[in-house]
Amino acid sequence: MAGPVSILKCNASICPVTASWFGYRPSLAMNATFLSIFIIALVLHTVFYYRYRTTGFSICMCIGCALEVSGYVGRILAHFNPWSLPAFFVQINGIGLAPTFFAAGIYLCLTRIVIAYGAGISRVQPKVYTYVFILCDIGSLVIQLPGGVLSSMSASKGREPTTGAHIGLAGVCFQVFALSIWVLLAMEFAVRCWMAGRSAWEAKYERMRDGWRFIAFLAGLGLAVTTLYARSVYRIVELREGYTGRFARDEIAFFVLEGLMILVLSLVTAVFHPGFGFGEMYQVITEQKATYPSPWKRRAFFMKDLTGTNQLVELTERSETLHSERTLKGSDNERERLARPGL
Repeated sequence: MAGPVSILKCNASICPVTASWFGYRPSLAMNATFLSIFIIALVLHTVFYYRYRTTGFSICMCIGCALEVSGYVGRILAHFNPWSLPAFFVQINGIGLAPTFFAAGIYLCLTRIVIAYGAGISRVQPKVYTYVFILCDIGSLVIQLPGGVLSSMSASKGREPTTGAHIGLAGVCFQVFALSIWVLLAMEFAVRCWMAGRSAWEAKYERMRDGWRFIAFLAGLGLAVTTLYARSVYRIVELREGYTGRFARDEIAFFVLEGLMILVLSLVTAVFHPGFGFGEMYQVITEQKATYPSPWKRRAFFMKDLTGTNQLVELTERSETLHSERTLKGSDNERERLARPGL
């Protein structure tokens, strides 16, 4: 009687599919569908980058979509050979790391939302939301990346990648912690806006805020955060049991709680893109954001510190100057357009 066969030597003729890296044969139809839609999302985010020049946001979203594409390519390869190590490596690293970049893109939006309603209402100055949470996201990535590498190394030796899964779990837990703080700060800012009243909101962005495009963007962002949260909680449960646990080997759970959640996130952030929501004010807000000092400078982290000095006055004056210059330039362009023959 033949002894046990190493998973590295397994194939369909001598091993059951339940003994493969995936524990099942990944669905070709479902994975091809997800792959196609993520490619569409990648194209949309690329096009909207050139349309709106949303550099930071678009780079994060494009990297996230590209990683998802690579992950689903790996799963399609696994349909034909569930024992394929390259397919397993590509999936756990592509699909596992992609949400970290999606989270970074989401984090970048809050700074501009705060400026759109009024930086003076916020507890912390606008750049804090960018600097602190991007650093948290980098920290999450730094923790998760070695987990994926160790998992790949263990698998290449035919061993169960338990240690790598647990390291990845720590990274996802940290990501959920950071996302939770971000959500709490966003909710706190919303409450402060409500308590301050509309009269305290930034007047020059009133028309944009009241427009349906900006409201749709906020709703889309809320949905994106919800799906990211749901996926992250699923990922915690999955990695707690390791890559050979019950959830890791449940393809339906994977498609609903991992694939579908991130698919919705990638599409909703493309359809309700921040460039679409903010419109021409996106660049105005970006310029205003640049006027704020680094939050690591002395007395530059909290808005009360800026308010207590001459910095806030200077920031307001610089912001108004930028807005006036952009408005004047827009008026000149409109006059030139109307002056052209046949218009």
